[in-house]
Amino acid sequence: MRKVLAELRTMPRFIYISAIIAVLGLSVAAYRMYAGLGATTNLSKEFPWGIWISFDLATVALSGGAFTLAALVYVFQFEDLHAATRPTVLAGLLGYSSVLVILLFDLGRWDRFYNVFLHPNFSSALLEVSWCIAAYSLILIYELSPVLLQNSRWKWLLPTIKKYTVPIVIAGVTLSTMHQSSLGTLFVIMSPRLHPLWYSMMLPIFFLVSSLAAGISLVIGGATISYWLFGRSLKVKTLAKLGWFVPWILAFYLVLKFGELVIANELDLLFSSGFYSFLFWTEIVVGCVIPIGMFAFRQVRYSRVGSLIGALLVIGGAILNRFDATWFAMKPVSGEMYTPHWMEVAIIVGVVAGLVTVYSLVARYFPLYEETVVVKKAAPEASPLAEPRSLEGQIQPAK
Repeated sequence: MRKVLAELRTMPRFIYISAIIAVLGLSVAAYRMYAGLGATTNLSKEFPWGIWISFDLATVALSGGAFTLAALVYVFQFEDLHAATRPTVLAGLLGYSSVLVILLFDLGRWDRFYNVFLHPNFSSALLEVSWCIAAYSLILIYELSPVLLQNSRWKWLLPTIKKYTVPIVIAGVTLSTMHQSSLGTLFVIMSPRLHPLWYSMMLPIFFLVSSLAAGISLVIGGATISYWLFGRSLKVKTLAKLGWFVPWILAFYLVLKFGELVIANELDLLFSSGFYSFLFWTEIVVGCVIPIGMFAFRQVRYSRVGSLIGALLVIGGAILNRFDATWFAMKPVSGEMYTPHWMEVAIIVGVVAGLVTVYSLVARYFPLYEETVVVKKAAPEASPLAEPRSLEGQIQPAK
């Protein structure tokens, strides 16, 4: 008992705060399940999808780092990026888990969620998305299992798990690629509602390509935050190599995006659509143009602060893109606009706080960062995100 109390006293304060917020948010979620959608949301027949769907699509895009890194390490043999796989897989698993949780709250009959498996509608794009997300979540659990089993009585399973890791990862990459693009397919039928700056038959490709950049950026940003919170991080050389991919992916995305506008003869909409033009240019400049300029410089890629700022811009642009495509750029119906109920927001905040809590506890008690480096604590007067003068002198191999 004394050990437990001593451990609770040494627990970082932010874990307690996030746990309390998670309990409050999930209490609202429990009430939503009891009272139904009508009493707890502002959804309607005109706007059957709201902030929860926007959150889901943004989270799936950011969770793309798991399948992107898996493809780079196991398929394309970038072995020097292997150290990033464990924390990235955990982030991906928690991201997909949050999507499944929010989807459960978003169903009118949440108590019959199993019908998607027992009574499948093979003509629905949602079926492919649902099955792929569920299957890929199981694959992420498989990929993370060595972290959870390494110091347990079940560690004898590790050789068998590692034996089949590569084919399982390849299956996971395939599934993730399918549903990342299929999420865009859901909005191909929204041509009467979605503004032309976002609507395109190429939405599946746009969603897939942007998820690659967003996923890598989340890995970079997460490694820097880990440097601050847990005293462990990826080597700057590893972050720089990940950062090298970002501008190329974003440049390819811009070529596709503006090329499609040229072919559709819609370039005039870029400056004549009022608030929609503002949203579009904010998304493009913040999420693509500035990060391309930043990550193009070697000095930025080798700077923890610089790479963090660039990564946060890409993440912000990806989130705005998903919210634009699913909410902000949707035309009003009969003059009605959608504004989320406070309970909708509270549930999302609770789910995010739960993710932070679980990630922090796993990072604290499991060998999540075993392959990363231990960072010496900075001097009291130094900023936790400040770049060390001599990086090689500031890191030691993890024991």
